[in-house]
Amino acid sequence: MNNLVERVSYLKGLVDGLGINEDTKEGKVLLNIIDVLDDIVNAVSEIDASQSDLDEYIQAVDDDLGDVEEFLYGDYDDDSEYIEVECPHCHQNVYFDDEIFDSEDDLICPNCHNLIYSDDEFEDNDINE
Repeated sequence: MNNLVERVSYLKGLVDGLGINEDTKEGKVLLNIIDVLDDIVNAVSEIDASQSDLDEYIQAVDDDLGDVEEFLYGDYDDDSEYIEVECPHCHQNVYFDDEIFDSEDDLICPNCHNLIYSDDEFEDNDINE
């Protein structure tokens, strides 16, 4: 960005050094072109500064969102394993976190909402053996 400011400043100095003024048609055109270039460089500088501010703001929002997610969901464990089970009722494959098998909860199919597995059934089979 500084390079553009320097180049436009150099052109202004070159025009002044060459004695170009608005007395001729060409002089008017050159001076107006340099003025337009100066305006463009200033506008781009403002956009660049605004973009930097937005980047910082977005990073702060992202950090805050991360804090909220951690508060709501706790530490997310990517080491979870998922077990595929075919529902005996709707015959759809469904996936359960392997930790659900450690609990004593029944497994309900998320598609048809029928019972897939009951801990009571498993205990009954263990007693019969």
